[in-house]
Amino acid sequence: MFHVEHWVNMRVVIIFIILISIISCNKPNPNPENTDEIYQDFLSQAQSVQKELEVEKKKLEGFKKDLDTATPQTGAIKYAQKKYFESEDKIQKLEQLVKYYELKSASRKQYTKFEYAKAFKAGTPWPTESELTSYKQYKAALRGAKSWDSRRRVEEYEKSVGIVSASAKKPEKKN
Repeated sequence: MFHVEHWVNMRVVIIFIILISIISCNKPNPNPENTDEIYQDFLSQAQSVQKELEVEKKKLEGFKKDLDTATPQTGAIKYAQKKYFESEDKIQKLEQLVKYYELKSASRKQYTKFEYAKAFKAGTPWPTESELTSYKQYKAALRGAKSWDSRRRVEEYEKSVGIVSASAKKPEKKN
């Protein structure tokens, strides 16, 4: 049988457990870089460039075989040499990119630990929204079109403002 005296003791125990759980949940994250979107993006970019590098190395082996089997005094050898050297250049650039992203992620990891500790002591959220939005804008600008076609820019501006351009107007047919 459940006695009234037990109910009083149970309330004290339940209140004590709730207080302990509320007070003890405020510990700093030992690995804040795992929750940082920018750091994770650098790691994913390094992995994707590494995969692209492996694919290009396999292509280089094929180009080397084509270069060895090409007959001299023909256009085939020049074409094979061109492909081989272009592939070598691309491999070199990809290796540099892999190294860049590794260094960038290591730098971001240190920055993350420092800034997270500072934000945790201040009681502010980290990473800040302004930092994330500026990084996302930077990434969007990198992915954007690399051409500077003035006609396209004018059309985009007219569309954003709501102006109907002369080229979009169609002459009406009179019957």
